[in-house]
Amino acid sequence: MQVLNRVRGLVVGYCLGDALARSPEPGRGLLMAGTPSLLFLAGVEGLVRGLVREEVTGRTGAIPECSWHATARWASRTRQGTLPGVRRWAESAAPHRWPDGWLSDLALFADGRGSAPAVEAALEQEDPDHRPGHSTGDSAGDLVLSRTLPVALLALTDPGGLDAHPTGPGRPLDPSLDRHLSGVARDVAAYTHGLEAQVVAVSLARALASSLATGQVTGLTGLDVVDETYAEVPQQRDVAGARTALEALAAQSIPYPPITELALQGVPSGPRTALRATAEGLRCALMHPGRDEVSKAVREAVETGQPAAAAIAGALVGAAHGLDALGVDAVARLDVGHVADQLAMDVYTQLTAPPTARESATVDAWLHRYPAW
Repeated sequence: MQVLNRVRGLVVGYCLGDALARSPEPGRGLLMAGTPSLLFLAGVEGLVRGLVREEVTGRTGAIPECSWHATARWASRTRQGTLPGVRRWAESAAPHRWPDGWLSDLALFADGRGSAPAVEAALEQEDPDHRPGHSTGDSAGDLVLSRTLPVALLALTDPGGLDAHPTGPGRPLDPSLDRHLSGVARDVAAYTHGLEAQVVAVSLARALASSLATGQVTGLTGLDVVDETYAEVPQQRDVAGARTALEALAAQSIPYPPITELALQGVPSGPRTALRATAEGLRCALMHPGRDEVSKAVREAVETGQPAAAAIAGALVGAAHGLDALGVDAVARLDVGHVADQLAMDVYTQLTAPPTARESATVDAWLHRYPAW
């Protein structure tokens, strides 16, 4: 059950960091998560639905499209149903109700909590090309992380089983799983932002997966896998620039003064960029990696003033140390906390004992909760 605790810590920790960074008084009152959390939770739901589809159909490769479908449902819930990328799904579902799935039944998610320009621009395209490196998007924004990081939960499919180390640090990710996870993350990220931001998102997803697998906060390592993952993608100059920036970042992930300026190989690194959020979130988590330092790691990330950085730090320490390390008071005040926790438990169920893989009275209810399309 220690692994389940870490899965819950990852999902809830992401939303908690985001909400704390948005609150004028983080120590009291309701903590309201923002658009990054809603896109992240949609991504977790999309991951489950992709896994359900693969289980039901016997065909792999469903996660990227299911993740995009989840993004469209998020847009529909935020009253953006006229976007071509949203209408397409609504028309495909007719005459059935859409958006479907249990998140769409929640009044809590009925309205938007801020804009997502790069995501909305991708949904505006009539005939998008979602192949990695072919997207027309060029945004360096941090919301690519919200859509991509749920893929880190695929660490649960490690063939050795993460529960083999219930009381101590686990082993690193299986290399074949690392490559598979990186490929899925690449394909999820490709739908929206620019290629450099996509590479950053994939690299951070690997670090988050490693933190979940080992029970220890992990930085950017094994970046040669990124080269392999993007070997067939055009615009190799952008890939190389992002890779060099990440290598430089990995070498200085734990400077004691905060990282305030990043001018690395021309990769955009200003506020609200994927690279800046990754740098600050990693720095705070790596400077305070212990279980007794969780609150300090999150607090310092909140003090950066960047919700995405705080979300990353919360996810990393939550993945390493579990939900119960995040602080019961703050979690209790998180408005999406119960939804995030339920999604975490559901993805754990689907990845470890899928209801659709066995004769069960709960199969129909599960497929209603997570329709396999």
